[in-house]
Amino acid sequence: MPITRESWSLIKERLNLWVIAVRDGFITVLPITFFGVLAVLIENLPWPAYQSMLSEVLGAQWRAYLTSIVSSTHGVFAIALSVAVAVLLNGELTKRSPEDEELPALPMAGSALVNFMLCLSTQGPIELSQLGHEGTLLGLMVGVASAELLRLTARLFRSRWWVMPYDTGVILYHAIRLSPPVIAAGVISLTFMAFMSVLVPFTGHLLAPLAAWAVAQTAGVWLLSATATLLNQAFWFVGIHGAHVIEAYASDLFVPAGLAYDGARVWTPLLDTFVLLGGAGATLGLLLAILLVVRDGPPKRLAHLSIVPAIFNINEVLLYGLPIILNRLFLLPFVGVPMLLTLLAVAAAQSGFIEMQTVRIPWTTPPFISGWLLTGSWHGVALQVVGLAISTAVYLPFVRRAEVQRQAMQSRLFADATQAILSKGQRGQLVVRRRDGVGMIARGLLADLKEDLARNALSMAYQPKHDRTGHVVGVEALLRWNHVSHGPISPVVAVNLAEDSGDIHELGLWVLDRAFACKANWNALGFESLSMSINLSPVQLTNPALPQWVALKLQHYRLDPRTIELEITESAEIPNSQVVDDILQKLTQTGVHLSMDDFGMGYSSLLYMRRFHVHAIKIDGSLTRDVLTNATNADIIRTIVSLGQAQKADVVVEYVETLAQREALAQMGCDLFQGYFHSAALSAELCVEYFRRHVGQDKPE
Repeated sequence: MPITRESWSLIKERLNLWVIAVRDGFITVLPITFFGVLAVLIENLPWPAYQSMLSEVLGAQWRAYLTSIVSSTHGVFAIALSVAVAVLLNGELTKRSPEDEELPALPMAGSALVNFMLCLSTQGPIELSQLGHEGTLLGLMVGVASAELLRLTARLFRSRWWVMPYDTGVILYHAIRLSPPVIAAGVISLTFMAFMSVLVPFTGHLLAPLAAWAVAQTAGVWLLSATATLLNQAFWFVGIHGAHVIEAYASDLFVPAGLAYDGARVWTPLLDTFVLLGGAGATLGLLLAILLVVRDGPPKRLAHLSIVPAIFNINEVLLYGLPIILNRLFLLPFVGVPMLLTLLAVAAAQSGFIEMQTVRIPWTTPPFISGWLLTGSWHGVALQVVGLAISTAVYLPFVRRAEVQRQAMQSRLFADATQAILSKGQRGQLVVRRRDGVGMIARGLLADLKEDLARNALSMAYQPKHDRTGHVVGVEALLRWNHVSHGPISPVVAVNLAEDSGDIHELGLWVLDRAFACKANWNALGFESLSMSINLSPVQLTNPALPQWVALKLQHYRLDPRTIELEITESAEIPNSQVVDDILQKLTQTGVHLSMDDFGMGYSSLLYMRRFHVHAIKIDGSLTRDVLTNATNADIIRTIVSLGQAQKADVVVEYVETLAQREALAQMGCDLFQGYFHSAALSAELCVEYFRRHVGQDKPE
């Protein structure tokens, strides 16, 4: 039966999900990798004086402690990777199959753990080395298979006889429900691996015929060195420690350890010194390319974290963190650069440009130092400089392309995050608690907001309000946030984030203080009559200290409270409690005016008018923008105007952008006008110039 286009599309989508889960699995176990890399670095720094100092200070056992850390972190790599891939793939599949009941992460992790150990048991007695890098490939396969198997068996075992009642505790419910699926998945894994172990026996000398033939040829060192490099890079690209695999299955390629370069087989010091500059893939060149191309963002930060390990030829941080592994964009340079450097190094050795010394050089010896020690001349250093230049030059265009893709994806994520934050009021959703990329960006923005607030990096702008005659009668104080990376960010984003986190009280007081100070300065210049309206989040109305703080600030800045208007926004519902009613009453007693912002478009605007006296009503901009073309919006505005007149409240309209729009709104009975037709929001200094031109003027310019 031929595969249809739809079926092939589903297969590709499934394979893509597997690749994503595997890639993210490597990233998930980065903390374990970091711990192991740090121990390797401390243990293998190639300075005899350093080694002696640690032995004298810490005693002879210091190396044993570090070795135990390396063994523990590297020794659980495969099993941790298996669990991570299974959990991540389960999450991705759940997103795309909402009809399936969600499987909890812990049972999925347990199933992957059991399946991994069962698969190992089919190969004989389990050794600790199989749990680490040696078992990476098995870990990846088991992780993917466990997620798919458990989801499949969970669908098959849906008998009502086995499933507990819905009012059972959540943990017990899932524990009972998933017991048959976990058992079935384990039996399937064990059966499959037992069958495969019989069908496909493995041998450690697969390359012995190739090695024997190549050694007999004059070009043996070229072929075998290229083969070793290709195998190393190919395995590393799928996340498997290439050196471990080559050691186990291709030992016939290499000159035995301790012997001199023979010009016939692969000499490990030659590859370590002149090919693996910074680690597998010659990634020291990639690191330099990132530092040259990327201005900021995660790759730049990761490059800074990778500099010290890379100098000592440890690059797991870069491989798993960037990530390079399973990243098709970096496949060509990751394999191609080491192949070029291998051919260059063999050519230099065969031509006599470099002469290798039979000395033991630790693999963690930094480039240039290792080149000098291995060759005993500047020729070795020069060869490494050329190799580093080649690797950097080859990686540069790939890094540029990756950065373009990253920035495009980051822009989409940022747009999604800001849209989710802006709309959180309608869905009642705390975006900062989401566990996806949108939630991460929201939490990052919140951290930046807190930092900018603490260092006074936020600013204020003021948009003039005009009356029917065109006179300036006041302004609205508006928060401005110019993010260091993303540029200007909507103040609504800042307010919503602060409301979600509870920082709205601090942010709100900062806004009030800056606005009061600005009004005091304007009063000193002769503009005492102008009013200042300031937005107040409903969440701030839960702060019992707010009225007293407002009263103290009014006294401190010597402001007439009648010129201050607090606009209560509808970004969140005003809590219906006696505490809030008392705060509203006390705010009114300070003499300031209270008004409703975006009236008619929020939660309960009409009900709020029963709880406190409203001095002004501001009509939402979504109604005023198309008032000339939308008859329904015009009718709504007339109704709001009638309500305002009945309550003796001013009716303010925003987003007034044309003369025709302004005149139509005036005919409907609106009192005050705010928008680009008169002026955009201005800085405090520009407002003074604007006031001098427009106060007392009969017509707007």
